[in-house]
Amino acid sequence: MFRTARHIVLYMGMAFTMLIALHSLRYLFDGAESVSALSETDALLEYLSGRQSTFWHSFSISQKPLYHLNEFAVVGHISAASIALLAGILQLTPFIRQNAPLLHRASGYLYAFTAILGLGLGAYISFSLPMIGGTKTIISNVIGGALGIGFVVVSFIYISKEQYLKHAQWMLRSYAVLMAILTVYLLVAVFALMGLDAERGYGLAHMICFPINLILVELFIRKSSSSGILVLTPSQ
Repeated sequence: MFRTARHIVLYMGMAFTMLIALHSLRYLFDGAESVSALSETDALLEYLSGRQSTFWHSFSISQKPLYHLNEFAVVGHISAASIALLAGILQLTPFIRQNAPLLHRASGYLYAFTAILGLGLGAYISFSLPMIGGTKTIISNVIGGALGIGFVVVSFIYISKEQYLKHAQWMLRSYAVLMAILTVYLLVAVFALMGLDAERGYGLAHMICFPINLILVELFIRKSSSSGILVLTPSQ
């Protein structure tokens, strides 16, 4: 039962993540102007809540000049994180992991490089841009970025020692940190539907997105380890 539910959640999550990551890669082509596309979600929030929603419209107007001033860092952060999300999907796919070790290894190096770059630039722009949510947002982003980078480094230490299970567990933890990029926007939407003001909702979303993801992945790791599901074969 757990194995079936796990596969359903896994592949649905992969599909959703792939769509968001591919959509976010528009920053590679349109640069800082891509922030304007965020305002499209206001119509959806208004439809779901029955209340007028202008949060993302106001956000894009306030952030656009700041995004242009730090365009290289912003585009690098979003593009690298999006590529890391896609590379992580290859890492998590059981068939690739078990039957295509070279692709698994190559995607692992790509994931490590882009995840570290994306998380590092994310922490940097938290200081460079006046973040909605204030100090709470900045602290959360810096802690999250440091944790994600640290988890990637630890996972590579374990793979160098041929401890494949530990490597997989720490890669999952790093991916959970990276997935907070998606979780935070889902939480912002939930708080908007609940009627919280934009400043409070955005700050609160950043404060709890990392703990939520890390708790969920830790529960998954413990359940998988106890049932023998999370087993990796060595890359040849």
